[in-house]
Amino acid sequence: VSAFSCSVVTKLPRSRVWSLLTDITNWPKFSDMYSDLRWDGTPWAEGSALVGQLNYPIVVSGRYVIKKCDPPALIRYLSQTRDAGFATERTITLEQVTEGTQIRVEAYVVGRPEMPGGASEFLRSLTTRWFAEFALFCDKQAASGSDS
Repeated sequence: VSAFSCSVVTKLPRSRVWSLLTDITNWPKFSDMYSDLRWDGTPWAEGSALVGQLNYPIVVSGRYVIKKCDPPALIRYLSQTRDAGFATERTITLEQVTEGTQIRVEAYVVGRPEMPGGASEFLRSLTTRWFAEFALFCDKQAASGSDS
């Protein structure tokens, strides 16, 4: 089992970050990492799954089963990537801070991935890039004044 964490800060308040994050139609607007996203079950309900294709750094189909969802503070899910040989559990926490919202991601990798650099490197790269792009998307919303 390997683990890592990363965090980013955006200028938007936590409630707004939560609504942008949990609306999966926003995801393709700031990142090309995922496509064909859809829900298998009730969105964000425990036991439901977000299903789609991961396009970076390799193309694989993914299934993200919601373990816990506590708006607007926490999402925990189990990520199962078919054919990649590993699973990850990720916890995303949103914390209101003076300058906006801190988004923190903690991930644990289980299994033996069939990819260069291993699962930790793959996951760190993917997660860091995706959340950096998401924070930038949030900051653009803040700059355009659409934080209602």
